[in-house]
Amino acid sequence: DMAIGPFWITGQRLKMTAFTVPLIYDKTVLVIPKPGNKNSLSYQTSKVLEPFTPGLWGVVILVIFCTALLSVWINKASSGNRQSRTRRANRNAKFYRRQFGIYARLSLDEILSKGLYFFSG
Repeated sequence: DMAIGPFWITGQRLKMTAFTVPLIYDKTVLVIPKPGNKNSLSYQTSKVLEPFTPGLWGVVILVIFCTALLSVWINKASSGNRQSRTRRANRNAKFYRRQFGIYARLSLDEILSKGLYFFSG
């Protein structure tokens, strides 16, 4: 077996299997915070919000708000033409079903003619 990736030889892994000499050493270091009892709501909330700055959080919220407003505005603007769109959609669906049937039949005929040609010998 072989493994390529960020795997560390730990004491527990060394007890379970034999490792060969690594061919390449990577200077990767794993740093974790010292465990503690920080279960307060304010600490947990600050950890969730920590990846972005307050300005970037403001931009994210603004984009979400603007997207919601635009979707409501577009939905209201397009709701007046619903019946004509439904008729047009039905007509297009019939057209595409007919086109699909024609192309499916032509494809089947072509496959059968090629198949008969190849297997007639």
